[in-house]
Amino acid sequence: MKNADYLEAYRDYLVEEEKSQGTIDSYTTHVKGFLDFVNKDIKKVKRTDLTTYKEHLKQRKLKVSSINSKLVGIKQFIDFLNERFELSINARVKQEKTQKQYTLKDEELLSTADYELLISTIQDAGDIRAKALFEAMYFSGMRISEALQLRVDHVQTGKRIIEDIKGKGGKYRDIYISDKLLTSLRSYLKIRKQPYADTTKLLFVGERGPLSRQTAHNMMKKYAHMANIESTKAHVHNLRHLFGLRLAEQGVPIQDIAKYMGHTSIEVTKIYLEKPQSYYSSLIDQL
Repeated sequence: MKNADYLEAYRDYLVEEEKSQGTIDSYTTHVKGFLDFVNKDIKKVKRTDLTTYKEHLKQRKLKVSSINSKLVGIKQFIDFLNERFELSINARVKQEKTQKQYTLKDEELLSTADYELLISTIQDAGDIRAKALFEAMYFSGMRISEALQLRVDHVQTGKRIIEDIKGKGGKYRDIYISDKLLTSLRSYLKIRKQPYADTTKLLFVGERGPLSRQTAHNMMKKYAHMANIESTKAHVHNLRHLFGLRLAEQGVPIQDIAKYMGHTSIEVTKIYLEKPQSYYSSLIDQL
């Protein structure tokens, strides 16, 4: 097999693993960049090739996070080849060390005022589905992939704790549903129309079937634009961020925030305890 064949097999594997299209494109692009650089049969790749490639990336002045992302993608590709094709490629390289900065960027975050304006715009447009979807993330901290797993029966039975939704890494986690959110979801369920020739029981649907993540992102961009909210803030994931920030502002303990957010490590949750960049920049001006 040639490198291109191995890369195609890797892409098929990522599809089988139900990785997002963005992840698939990112991983395969990282691998192709490395293969183009070394210009040799992947079976002959050694650790020195990866070390040389890492130095090449550093010379290009890429961010440490970008370099590490590429190295991780290449490592996973090699691991896949060794397991699937038993190639026994012995090539490992350490990632670049970086000091984690738990700092939020104001220009990328939705404020509570932004959110209220967004929902008001959606209400004026009469889009009950979009309102319910965005409120599902705002009132529970769900990821968009989790919100799109909500089912009709979750709403019909009035479940307050949902335990059969897969979170990050394909692991099930508890989702807590408030009265406000349940009311919003029930309002949408009343007008929800079952897609033609589709037996899906997923809650959020369109004419052709279950709502996709891309459609949800497009809805956010559409209504953010209508509400004159900066495009840098127009990401559905920001609704989840806003939930975490509101918990921190209310003094909820970090371990409880981690539980609500579905974090396996409190280190990830610490970002919600930090002040935004504008706080630090204004503070130093006072010295």
